[in-house]
Amino acid sequence: MPTSPSWLDSAVFYEIYPQTFCDSNGDGIGDLPGIVSKLDYLQSLGVNALWLNPCFDSPFQDAGYDVTVEGDPDQALRVAAAGTFDLILCDVRMPKMDGLALFRRCRERHPELPVILITAFGKIEDAVEAMRAGAFDYISKPFDEAELLRVVGNAVATSEAVDREGASAPAEEWFGMVGGSPAWLDVRKVIEKAAASPFSVLITGETGTGKELVARAIHRISGRRDGPFLKINGAAIPPTLWEAEMFGYEKGAFTGAVQSKPGRFELADGGTFFLDEVGEVPLTAQGKLLRVLEDGEFERVGGVKTLTADVRLICASNRDLKRDTSLGRFREDLYYRVSGIPIHLPPLRDRREDLVPLAEFFLARTCRELGVGRKSLSPGTAEALDRYPWPGNIRELENAVARAVALSDDDALTPADLCLGLAEPDVVISPADVEGERFHESVREHKRSVIRRAIAKAGGSKSRAAELLGLSPTYLSRLLRVLGVEGKGNGA
Repeated sequence: MPTSPSWLDSAVFYEIYPQTFCDSNGDGIGDLPGIVSKLDYLQSLGVNALWLNPCFDSPFQDAGYDVTVEGDPDQALRVAAAGTFDLILCDVRMPKMDGLALFRRCRERHPELPVILITAFGKIEDAVEAMRAGAFDYISKPFDEAELLRVVGNAVATSEAVDREGASAPAEEWFGMVGGSPAWLDVRKVIEKAAASPFSVLITGETGTGKELVARAIHRISGRRDGPFLKINGAAIPPTLWEAEMFGYEKGAFTGAVQSKPGRFELADGGTFFLDEVGEVPLTAQGKLLRVLEDGEFERVGGVKTLTADVRLICASNRDLKRDTSLGRFREDLYYRVSGIPIHLPPLRDRREDLVPLAEFFLARTCRELGVGRKSLSPGTAEALDRYPWPGNIRELENAVARAVALSDDDALTPADLCLGLAEPDVVISPADVEGERFHESVREHKRSVIRRAIAKAGGSKSRAAELLGLSPTYLSRLLRVLGVEGKGNGA
């Protein structure tokens, strides 16, 4: 069993510039080139040259890391405040100040600083708690040098990827997501921390809040970014075929299995697997999913050979999985396994500051995709965006902007062009409410006008008009009947 070197019973800081090494008396020992970062070493028993010497021969040296020594956690905090650091590696158990306390103080002063915790006393619950608090990663002793270097290298590469993506994209856009509201920025911080961890992630939120984009962002800035990214919707797989789709099957396993086929976990080996609507996983298959997450092992349907897969699982759901566990619809042990790091996406109505930036982002992208001239939002459009409740969240906003670009012939989009609430059912009102009746009739007339324009734009094709409006053909036919629109043209 490999053991961790004694010089890792410490807290460690990384920095990007060359550093002169000093012994406990402050005498210089030498310079090393700052290829990637600097390692500041805190030894609770007192730092001296004896503790420094192993550092020079450590695997960090071979990997290009410069090493220095600092003997006091409080002093380390002062050093951190004076420099620009990339990573903290901190032992949990230290006599003067435990690692969690040091971690929290660092987070208060430097919230953007990634943290890796090392402990011989931790359990998975401690790891989850630390990750939820913002820790970058978690390593339990004993561990070998390769594992430590892998985690550190992943952290450094992730930081570089985040910086690279941030420099190449507009300030308000990040991996296809846009926003500057406090609600969104809080989520973004959790995404960055989740990307650097090995734990499963559970993304929750209403329909249309962007769960798949978050999953892709986690993959792209993680150490698995060069591996595959597979996605599947749990609700789209018939219960009887779920295990065959997830874990594969052998030839002859069932009627129609004329040849062996690998499952999604095999195909995602070394990468990320995004399982949307995880609450729809059949109860009979949840035990096998749990085993893959715990041991990385499974068998194909009809097979006897145990296979392994190194996969990062990201799940998403718009259901209350905790409630489902109490009702016996979802295994409690699986719930705690998939919800290692929870990320809740706020509805668009709680991100009012992001409405106009999002609309402008979708507007520019749609104009580019359709090859039309540049369009803008009219002065009154921002107010209309803010008044609307957006029950369909970001997806509804995206569809509204795309529809407006397709139907409008003007350079500036007006509130009427957005056709807000087109798919919403009409409100039933009292006949005595004359003013209300007039208002709703004007709304209905607006819907009629929009539908007529879409059908005309589609050359009389109702199916194409439904596509332009972001509606299903069946729902459009229903609107035509309810609103009394004479649908001229064919149904193709």
